[in-house]
Amino acid sequence: MRGWGLGLLSCVSVLLASACACSDGPAPTPVEAPPRTPLALERYHVQWDADARTEALSEGRAVIERLECTRCHVVDEIAAAGRSEHCVSCHVFLDGLPRDDRRYRTIASRYGEDTIERYQRNIEHYLAVPDLTGIARRLRPEFIRDYVAAPFDVRPTMHETMVRIAASEDDVRAITRYFAAVAEVRDPFGETSASPEPELARDESRIARGRQLFQERGCNACHYVGNIRLGRTEEQIRGAGIPARLAPNLRFVRERMHADVVVDWIVDPQRIAPGTLMPNLRVRREDAELIRDFLWFADPELEPMPPKDEFVLPPAVQRPVSWEEVKERVLGRVCVHCHMNDHERDLGPGNAGGWGWPSERVHFRTYEALVSGMPGIEDRQWSYLETWENASMPLLLEVMLRRRDEERRDHVLPFHDHERPAYTDHEPGMPMGLPSIPDDEIALVRAWIEQGCPGPTEITGMPGITDGFLVPDGPIAVNHGCGVRVPMDPRPEWASQPPPEWAREER
Repeated sequence: MRGWGLGLLSCVSVLLASACACSDGPAPTPVEAPPRTPLALERYHVQWDADARTEALSEGRAVIERLECTRCHVVDEIAAAGRSEHCVSCHVFLDGLPRDDRRYRTIASRYGEDTIERYQRNIEHYLAVPDLTGIARRLRPEFIRDYVAAPFDVRPTMHETMVRIAASEDDVRAITRYFAAVAEVRDPFGETSASPEPELARDESRIARGRQLFQERGCNACHYVGNIRLGRTEEQIRGAGIPARLAPNLRFVRERMHADVVVDWIVDPQRIAPGTLMPNLRVRREDAELIRDFLWFADPELEPMPPKDEFVLPPAVQRPVSWEEVKERVLGRVCVHCHMNDHERDLGPGNAGGWGWPSERVHFRTYEALVSGMPGIEDRQWSYLETWENASMPLLLEVMLRRRDEERRDHVLPFHDHERPAYTDHEPGMPMGLPSIPDDEIALVRAWIEQGCPGPTEITGMPGITDGFLVPDGPIAVNHGCGVRVPMDPRPEWASQPPPEWAREER
């Protein structure tokens, strides 16, 4: 859309220039553009010591790379993960691939058209995440510090939330100082100083006028302000697409931004963050100040904090459940993205470790890998499909329920905003960063476990292929039961064939 708009403006400029050139009157006298108002950012600019800035950039970059922030985000000039490891670029590539594209035809010829159709049908998440380039030019470094240490839901229309990274205090410090150094703003861990922020006085008439302007200028097309009803429904806001998905809940504007930077952002967002999806709505500065006052002082009309989840399992479905169904609907659709097999190009953070968490050696790609268990105490493998001593349910189901408690903080539904509870102190729930597994799917997995974790009875997949469902899945020596079983030795023929020539060339 931005490209179309720029193209249209270019055409209009050409036409206007031609019209002027062909007119009979004298050439118009050039009018000097009025001087641009200095950005409020200049108030918060600090001169970093050159050595300290170089150190902050180097240390921060190392932590950002180690914690794999670039699996999802663009972060300044730091190299992003490759497509096969990048949550967003992989999904965007597949989601937007038309049937007549050469790459679509290549994938379909190798893996089957039903496979790429299923991938495209199931893509829902990670189509866009915030760009963190120069983020401290508009966000307070203190907010970045607190958010990295304990993230929460900032974007009501976005299903995805910041994953729980295992960041130490030193990691949080390094990341915060990195962003402050990039933007050359105050280091909240240092002694540098900046000009004080101007005080704002509460004025009810200005708040009321700001609310009116917020709606008149179309800010409500993408943004929420807590639970305040501002003339748009959730469905209408979601209809705005990616810009609305990335638009933050402006209830948090006081914590996130300086008051005068908010005004600059409303007046000309591209001037602060070139390429941002936030449009220039041609708001006059005095009107932007009124909108800012509304956001600064308005009551967000929050609901009470929801109670802590009691970790109660939904009843199991009352019918036979196969491994194929569990894989299709849950483990192979969601969980496998982080828990891939050992021979994959990307093992996934849930297998090899990632986001600061240690390797769990848990893989969900095939039944054989699933029942091989996970390493634990006493130097032995443990099944996460069995109920351990002093536990009330299998670990696989428990981690799904843990996610529901975390959602009170980091997956808050539109128009159901509330005070955020404290950061959870238990191990992360699953799936990290995504909505929790719904009741009907947990009921399905529970029934499958209670029926003895039956495995596949037929061999499916393409020998040697390491992509998704195409990894061969077939009967193993013991094909029923939830206990740990070691992989077959010797390997069955279907699991030991080499990949085709084209797959070997790509590796």
